[in-house]
Amino acid sequence: MKSNYQYYYIFYHVAKYQSFTKAAQILSSNQPNVTHAMNKLENELGCRLFIRSHKGVALTEEGAKLYHRAAIAFEQLSMAENELSMSTRPVNGIVTIGASETALHGFLMQNLEPFYEQFPAIHIRILNLSTSKGVEAVKSGKIDFCIVATPTGAKKPLKEYPLFSFSDVLIAGPKFSHLADKTRCLKELETYPFVCMLETSMTFSFFNQFYYEHGLLLKPDIELSTSDLIVPAVINNLGIGFVPFFYAKSALINEECFEVKLQESLPSRSVCIVQDAGRTLTAAAKELFLYLKQLEFLP
Repeated sequence: MKSNYQYYYIFYHVAKYQSFTKAAQILSSNQPNVTHAMNKLENELGCRLFIRSHKGVALTEEGAKLYHRAAIAFEQLSMAENELSMSTRPVNGIVTIGASETALHGFLMQNLEPFYEQFPAIHIRILNLSTSKGVEAVKSGKIDFCIVATPTGAKKPLKEYPLFSFSDVLIAGPKFSHLADKTRCLKELETYPFVCMLETSMTFSFFNQFYYEHGLLLKPDIELSTSDLIVPAVINNLGIGFVPFFYAKSALINEECFEVKLQESLPSRSVCIVQDAGRTLTAAAKELFLYLKQLEFLP
């Protein structure tokens, strides 16, 4: 560069505001210094850059050409500084998400600590919502995204991002220990009291479809509002019921209940993020979204 960088910087401001006085104010300098710098730059370049008058200054043809280039350069530098500042500044803000019982206790709670260590300035609000209510809250824009179990019933522009798959098991309590002697078919179990989620839940819809595909009708004796209540109900001999394996694992190990083996193959389900693909996430919500997506999790 032939001339001093500082001269070009001052030139950019004089040309932008068309005033030596205004440029001096912006640069925290004074008019004589700005005038001196512009005289030096004109001498070094060998051409006039400004036409001075009592109304202010105007660019000459040469000055206009220089300003066009200088404006691009300094505006690009300013953008780069802002981008670097954003990348090094701690991300903060509030993220509001919904989570079903299955997602909350089977995935979310045991995975948030590393995120908080990395982003201590992000505040997370977690609403315990059923799958259907979580999806509806995303659709209406009340929450940033939800973490729920399939089936979700989500439709465009909502999109599912699978996190991990899990299996449900049919469990029974001590009163029904005779069911452990062999593999059973669904038809054999019709006469046993059955515990499951509310008929309005997506989980009920999943198992109702499973029964329907095998020519049976799902008729619960006890309906519960959350999945985590099924294991205690089964342990206390209120009936048999399907539950995600990770919910029943401890009770199975401690022999408080047992798995009823089925001839029919039960489809696996997934815990997934549901997000509105047509809505841009805030910086804080995006960080949590990306963090959860990259987790390698085995339930």
